[in-house]
Amino acid sequence: MKLRPLRFNSYLFVLTAALLSACESTSPTGSAKAASEVATLRVHMETHADPMGRSRQISVGREERQTFFVAPAMLSERNLAAARLLEGVEGQFAIQLQFDRDGVRELEMMSMSYRGKRLALGSQFPEPRWIGTVRMDRRIADGTLLFRPDATYEEALRIVRLLNSTVEKLKKYKD
Repeated sequence: MKLRPLRFNSYLFVLTAALLSACESTSPTGSAKAASEVATLRVHMETHADPMGRSRQISVGREERQTFFVAPAMLSERNLAAARLLEGVEGQFAIQLQFDRDGVRELEMMSMSYRGKRLALGSQFPEPRWIGTVRMDRRIADGTLLFRPDATYEEALRIVRLLNSTVEKLKKYKD
């Protein structure tokens, strides 16, 4: 069997040109910008140390370190309807999270079944970290979590802005 070098080289040229044009159409700066315009939210419930390895130990807080074990995430940004930054007197602020119908149901079940336990809130904006805790002292029937974040005011503004942007992007995929 004889191969003609010209035919083989033309196939190789077409394949190389296709690969190079595909590489040009996906710019790494575009994907990095899109990734920086979203934030994640994970709500984990306090639990005991699990010998099976399903729970993990975390530390939340810069000034007052709280160390406890958490279960896998129960709620995420997919359950979020909106986030707001509430301002108080003299530099005090809090983040209010409002969950959608499924999130309201899950939060209400958790708050009724595990009264007195804490929720640990983690976010990635773009670096992952624990941003706060909430103690479930009462039934949370309205789907609203209010907490003081372990973040500066600027970081809290960024978290809220990116979470709301993420919620809007997720709504497009839900509809």
